[in-house]
Formats: sequence, C-alpha cells, structure tokens
Amino acid sequence: MCGIVGIASNSRDVARDLYLANWGQMTRGKESSRIVTFDDQYHLIGGMGTPDVVFRGEGALQTLKGRCGIGHDRYSTTGGSSTHNIQPIEGVFNGTPFWLAHNGNFVGYQKVKEWCERKGYLFKTTTDTEVLAALIYYSRKTNFQDALKWALQQIHGTYALIVLYKDQVMGVCDPSGNRPLVLGSGNDINLLASESAVCDIIGIDVIRDINPGELVTFSDGYNENIKSEVLLKKSISHPCIFEFIYFLRPDSIWHNLRMQIVREKMGTVLWDEHPLKADIIVPAPDSGNAAAIGYAQASQIPLVFALFRYHGVGRTFIDPIQNMRDENMRIKLNVIPELVKGKIVVIVDDSIVRGTVTRRVTNMLLDAGAKEVHIRIASPPYMHPCYYGIDTYRVQNELIALRHDGDIDAICTEIGASSLAYLSLAGLKRAIIESGSDGLSEASFCDACFTGNYHIPIEE
Repeated sequence: MCGIVGIASNSRDVARDLYLANWGQMTRGKESSRIVTFDDQYHLIGGMGTPDVVFRGEGALQTLKGRCGIGHDRYSTTGGSSTHNIQPIEGVFNGTPFWLAHNGNFVGYQKVKEWCERKGYLFKTTTDTEVLAALIYYSRKTNFQDALKWALQQIHGTYALIVLYKDQVMGVCDPSGNRPLVLGSGNDINLLASESAVCDIIGIDVIRDINPGELVTFSDGYNENIKSEVLLKKSISHPCIFEFIYFLRPDSIWHNLRMQIVREKMGTVLWDEHPLKADIIVPAPDSGNAAAIGYAQASQIPLVFALFRYHGVGRTFIDPIQNMRDENMRIKLNVIPELVKGKIVVIVDDSIVRGTVTRRVTNMLLDAGAKEVHIRIASPPYMHPCYYGIDTYRVQNELIALRHDGDIDAICTEIGASSLAYLSLAGLKRAIIESGSDGLSEASFCDACFTGNYHIPIEE
C-alpha cells in the first residue's frame, strides 16, 4: 500500500501540487517520499520520512522545475525500508530515462528478475518495481507504451502504476483493478492519484476511476488531450476489500462510493449481526470512527469519544518495525477515565490484524474503571496474509486470528475483552454494495485476507 500521483499542466510548474498530493496521501505510506519533475531534463528530491520532512527547507520545491511530474509515498511491502528503495525509481528505455511509481505487489517475480540478471541487468534496489523497469529495458520495442505493455505481460500481480517518460504522464491499473487510481482535471492540470481526496485538496474535479487494464496518458492540463487505451485485457474485477475497510481516506471515493458512508454502513450491519446492551459506544480512533457512528445510530446507544487520539503520530499499522509501532501506540492513544468509569463499554474498530492495539485499548479502559469492555469489529477475522500490496505475508506468524486458527473465544481471551464479535464476510460485502456501488457484486472483491482465496496464484 503506497500513495502515487502524477500531474501535468499547460501553464505552471507542478511541484507544489505534487507536494500537496504526497502530503495528502501519506496515510498510505510514511517511510519515504520523492517527487520527480521534467522540463527538458529530470529534477528530483526524495528522502526517508514524510513529505513535510523530506521537502523541508527554503526553496526546496522551487528547484523542481517542470510542468509535469510524479510522486510517491512509500509503505514497504517488497524490499526493505531504506534510501535505495525510495520511489519513484529510475529506468532506461532506448537510452532515455523514465521514472516509475508503484502501488501494489508483483507476485512470483523472482524468476523474471533472475532472467534479467543473467542478461546483465544490475539492480539498484531490492523492490519488485525495478523488475518492471528491467523488463522495459530489455523489451526490444521502439515505442515506450509498447515496451510497457510487453513488460507487464511478463509479470503478474496487483498494481496501480504511474510513469513519467519525458513530458508524458501515464497511469495503468492491473487487469483485476485491485488498487485504486483516479483521474482528475481542472485549473489547467490533469492528475492521476491513489486517493480521490487529492482532487479536493488541489481544487480540481474528480473525473473517474481508471479501469482495470486501462492506460491513460497526458502531457498537459487540457482535459481533451487525455488519451486512453486498453493496455491489458480486463479480467474479473477484484478490488481490494481492505481499501474499503481501512486504507482509503474516509473522504475518498472509489467505485462511486464515499468511504465514510461505506464504513458507517459497516457499523450498521455489524449492529444487525451482533447487538449488545451497553452504556456507551467508543470508537477506536481514527480507523473505527465511521463504523462506530453507524453502530451507535443503529443501536441508539450514546457515542462517546473516550479515547484521545494524538494526531502527531500517524497510522501505526504502517510503521515498519514492531518496536516503533509499540512506542507510537503509547503516545498515540490515551483514555479519558471520567467517561468510562463504571460503564459497560463497546469498542468499535475496523479490523484486528496483530491484536496489539486492541489488547492495549482493552487494558487501558479496564484500568480506567470500565465495568465491561466488549469489542465489535467491522470486518471478518484477518486469517490469511496479503501478497498483493500489504506486508502481512512477512509477519503472518503475528496475525492473531491465524495464530488461533479463527477461534474467536481464544482471540477474545488473549485481548482480555468481555466479548468479541466480527462482521461476517457476507455482511461486509452487503454494506459495500448497498452503499450504492457501480456494479460491484459479492463475487467482485479480493477477499483473500479473510478467505485465503487468492485471485492471482501465489508463487514461492
């Protein structure tokens, strides 16, 4: 899970817009950030940390000249969190440099990487993204779009990609449409981004989602100059269901659905499936806020913000090191004892992955005097590792539902709650579909993290 953006303008440099986009998408990745622009030559600034840290300093953005460019916020899923893995990464096509920004994961790419190495390619990173750059290098095509198409046909996986090739910005989604990519336009710019909320930040219109297998290209800000073609044959649509649950910002739209509305509906259906007599509903901030609103409205139990969330700490799920996650969690959350003392409390959250946050929140509330603490989760048990853009395949021994083989009573005992209940998979899909989706069905989603059904085969 990363944040990617590409912008072209017909009237101004785009560095500031790219910076705002990177900042607006750093909920998708905060390990590193980079911007690359073009004005007859490439200009770039990047480094470890969030955009406000990387681009700090008088005049930093002024050095990024050019009316087109791309940016990336990284959450490492393949390759370590280090300076040589910062994206966008550079490639070369027929002697001309280009830059790639990738959200997702290529699967089974090692054999292709070994083929490139045997031909003499020297990899500068340990990411799967550079394998695509290597394939483009060896494509033998004379047109860049043809080279990109050939390269993508050689590897499999999930991806939303944005490419900067001289003054052209290109965006493409994998044939299953697993990761979001939105097209926006207005105020003399065209834009591609992971989050539709970026359009609101910059002050332009959301046009539409990029379709599965579609390639979109533009080199200026004129809407009529946006080119679209089918690069790869569309397969059955499999949008990542966890994007709806957690990853996308609540103010973003995907598949014609506002995430805030979808998540409130998840809370409503959660109450339908698991009602409970209680004194107060407390959201686990911020990821559980929307579901807690829906749960509270359906139950008519008061919604109380009894957990203070310090916003100086970002999403701990995307911290790359467990010790860092634990330290940030101690800073991030604190309980307001007067609001919970002597009360039966229901905590509503979006998901439980490792269980560390839920266990800590439960203990905090009990220590503050809560009479009972019940946990309600607006998604099913996270039973299987993700190989498509989240790094849970690297920490699958930490997945609490997998460790307990789906035994909800055992999970409840470990986190110390009075009771624990999850939204069913059918209920989750019902909540998304009934929120007004554009043609999604129960068979549409990638739900491998809940079912183990991987729509792209996982190769060792």
